[in-house]
Amino acid sequence: MKGVLYLFWILSVWGCTQTEKKYEHVFEGAPRINAPYVTGNYPHTEFVFAVPTSGERPMTWRAENLPEGLLLDSGTGIIRGVVNEAGDYKVKITAENAKGKSVSELNIQIGDELALTPVMGWNSWNTFGPELTEALVLETADAMIANGMRDLGYQYINIDDYWQLKDRGADGRIQINKEKFPRGIKYVADYLHERGFRLGIYSDASRYTCGGVCGSYGYEDIDARDFASWGVDLLKYDYCGAPEERDTAIVRYRKMGEALRATDRSIVFSVCEWGGREPWTWAKEVGGHYWRTTGDIRDKWSTDNKNFLGIVNILDRNKNLADYAGPGAWNDPDMLTVGIFGKSFSINDGRKDFGCTLEEYRSHMSLWCMMAAPLLSGNDVRSMADSVKDILLNEEIIAINQDALGKQAVVVKTEGNCEIWQKNLEDGVAVAVLNRGEQPETVTLHFKEMGMKGKVKVRDIWKHVNLGTMETLTVSPKAHGTEVYKLTLKK
Repeated sequence: MKGVLYLFWILSVWGCTQTEKKYEHVFEGAPRINAPYVTGNYPHTEFVFAVPTSGERPMTWRAENLPEGLLLDSGTGIIRGVVNEAGDYKVKITAENAKGKSVSELNIQIGDELALTPVMGWNSWNTFGPELTEALVLETADAMIANGMRDLGYQYINIDDYWQLKDRGADGRIQINKEKFPRGIKYVADYLHERGFRLGIYSDASRYTCGGVCGSYGYEDIDARDFASWGVDLLKYDYCGAPEERDTAIVRYRKMGEALRATDRSIVFSVCEWGGREPWTWAKEVGGHYWRTTGDIRDKWSTDNKNFLGIVNILDRNKNLADYAGPGAWNDPDMLTVGIFGKSFSINDGRKDFGCTLEEYRSHMSLWCMMAAPLLSGNDVRSMADSVKDILLNEEIIAINQDALGKQAVVVKTEGNCEIWQKNLEDGVAVAVLNRGEQPETVTLHFKEMGMKGKVKVRDIWKHVNLGTMETLTVSPKAHGTEVYKLTLKK
């Protein structure tokens, strides 16, 4: 009898872990509508949103209760238009293919807030630096459609430094480098918008940028209007060459924040001040939507050089700022280095000892998602190995980052070299175990210590399996590894 009961228990656990939720790659299986499930836009300004959807193609989309002024393209899943009436609109989205259908609610908030979840996308700087061209940007957009990044929520394609000439034109306007962008920035913006992406651009709160080309100081209104007329959706605003004083920084960022807000576009404002003047205490009130909390990241797990910050160096500077993060206001520990493998002059300064292992890159992605950080990949997405795609295209870890509650994770416990991180979600709790050590270590998670009393359903976010219902879980992350789990109370 005991043997029969044991067999029954084994089969019940096997069924829970194997059949409750099957993992499929981006373009496999029935439709799966992915995060983000909430997006914001200003009234009277252009709205562009590609419903992030995994599953086999071809696929069709339908929308019910779209606000007046918006239209959904049923063949692409792209919503575009202009909404004049402020409000929270609950839109029912249905995606259908030959394998089935998925129904989800998209909350479109038309009002005063943007970036209601952390910005996701790609930025040119980490790999390409000054080697920036129109062709690169368009090829990157096409690649992000083909490899599934757009369907996992990567919406922004950001042009960093070196898109402009050094000197302004005779009319006082910033000049586009026509050798790099022969058809102009508006052509690029239109190309991206037609494909459901949004365009980011770069400038500086000084006369010149970090790269020595034209900045925006003294011309904020002119430049903001030009950015808007070109169709720009995000501005990364650097601080090279500007005075060190905090009060001066606040004045300069406020001036650009006001100029952006006065345009006819919903432009996300990235305050790239590097953290020295504690922007988390003032950047939101000057119009910022996310702000750098540290110096530039390097493609390295850790360093002993304060000028070359690795992943864990950045982590330690950002992890105590959770009280300042929330919808429309995010701490930015800089862009992702996942998949660069040391092949970057712009952030590695030509050093050959840079680069990370896949285990370290997976930790990098895990911890940035737990911290509700912007997810801006910096690798060459046109030629990613499958092992890198498995990290950047994990829809379950992305969903933790994009959770609408907008909480930044905190460290709740340390055991040996392991840190236990907790991030409260709309429908449960995410927990990550980071092993900073050089050898595997084992820790036991007690869910009641995380406010989860009783039996808890546990899902392994990286293995994509349900582990069953339990009160504790023993975890053994590898050296520099991070394991992530989603906990939900059994109903």
